Amino acid sequence: MAETSKHEASSSPYIVILSGTHVTGKETIAVSLSKSLKCPWLKGEFAASSASVISRSHERRGYDFGTVYGRTWFKKMQTTGLMSDGSESDGGGDSDNEDRAKKKIREETGCLALVNQPALRRPGRDAIRNVMLAKDVRVIFVILQITTETLFGRTLGAENPELAERIMKEKAEDLREPEEEETDVLVVDSMQDVDALTLNIEEIIRRQVAVG
Repeated sequence: MAETSKHEASSSPYIVILSGTHVTGKETIAVSLSKSLKCPWLKGEFAASSASVISRSHERRGYDFGTVYGRTWFKKMQTTGLMSDGSESDGGGDSDNEDRAKKKIREETGCLALVNQPALRRPGRDAIRNVMLAKDVRVIFVILQITTETLFGRTLGAENPELAERIMKEKAEDLREPEEEETDVLVVDSMQDVDALTLNIEEIIRRQVAVG
């Protein structure tokens, strides 16, 4: 079984994008899941924000939104270590050993990185998917989902109804279920406890990787 997993992983490297609204506990799950998947955890909030702003600006000047978003996102993520295999380390000694060890783990598991970022809508997913597939890397999107009622309660509730309503209108699109053709997008209930949710996500990722 282990040998089969290694073969599947090494022939199909992938990254996991963990996303959700602002109250779904992405960072808590990311810490636990990155350990479980044995891959580095990279924070993608800045990359997502920059890609969104820059691509919207360029779109108004006639550029393709997806192309600019994907290129910007990847460039920003590279600065955090995405797609870095440690082969160019010049530190020597323990640093070289650590880099080789990390590279070996990535080769065996197939998971290059776990990236957490804010709620990601369809255009952003398409852009990231395209830019990574061009580099022969699959993307598995995991959406931490909550109900509209839970989002409302965790946002502001009845303390400031008018502000809560404006936020809810803006965030409503973030709760939209992915379309059927997006077979690489996995939706999970974020209301589970951390351990149960981590195991659940790991299991569905393993199944997704096995399907290819």
